[in-house]
Amino acid sequence: MQTKLLWDKDVLEPVFRELYTREMKDRPDFIPKLYDVQGSNKDTESIEMIGGEGLMEQWKMSNNQVFYDDVNELWQKYFQHEKFSLGREIDRDFVDDLKLTAIRDRIRSMADAVYKTRQYQAVELYNNAFTTSGVNFRGRSYNSALPDGKALCANDHPYSPTNSTDTQSNYGTDELSIDSWDETAVKMQEWVDDRGNLMAVMPDTLLVAPYNARRAFQIAGIPGKGEGYEPDAGNFNINMYEGQIKVIINPYLKNRKAWFAIDSKRMMNACKWFDRRKPENGTITDFDTEVAKFKVVGRWSKGAIDWSFVFGHNPQ
Repeated sequence: MQTKLLWDKDVLEPVFRELYTREMKDRPDFIPKLYDVQGSNKDTESIEMIGGEGLMEQWKMSNNQVFYDDVNELWQKYFQHEKFSLGREIDRDFVDDLKLTAIRDRIRSMADAVYKTRQYQAVELYNNAFTTSGVNFRGRSYNSALPDGKALCANDHPYSPTNSTDTQSNYGTDELSIDSWDETAVKMQEWVDDRGNLMAVMPDTLLVAPYNARRAFQIAGIPGKGEGYEPDAGNFNINMYEGQIKVIINPYLKNRKAWFAIDSKRMMNACKWFDRRKPENGTITDFDTEVAKFKVVGRWSKGAIDWSFVFGHNPQ
């Protein structure tokens, strides 16, 4: 039975990998909750937005034959995959002296960093929802505008590339309450597509930071708990939203008061996450320095192609 950790790549690699895997296990992953996650075998993915589908035509108004219609081309979004990496170096003396806690802590901290990197990136869209000059997970500036040239949540989204005169808003400044949710839901249901037809948006998800968690669940209700009344209503009004709203509490939202009403189905159509190469780990030992190197490398891209799935509020 092996009682000592050997300075051997074939021994160290499975040990490091197991420590890494254990640390990543059972951690909440917000990426599939906020994005349509797909694989990719290209350097760059491209999605071309299309306009409204229009409506059916009466048979007699189309000369008693099938009415063929087309959709308008809107904006195009490119997803160019970026490469990310992180590594840890472990001196041979740590291995020879069986400093297992120190070794474990180094691998665990790296796994934690990889996990947080992807979670921070998943919520960048919302952390920069009210500006086109965004700041990424490393604190670096980048252009956070959507393909229409506007912030995710703005008061002047154009109907189409050929119609910038008519605009719509998905931006507000209200504090979270059942009244502001109600008003926001109505506004979203009044949005129209590039042809002027109603989009039929139905907000069913509420995204908030921990600051608004209590209020969010008071609005959404928790089936089987509570009395089913509107929060702060002295006349015991029935809470019509109970059981109809999914609440996502995301601790990586930096604006504690910001909140987002979301149509989850439209969100999956609009928000894409492409894993070109999921985070992979590997180990190598250096002959001269006697240092074991453990690395994690991955390539992915993410973003939104459209705004009409969300209404964001940025209370001042």
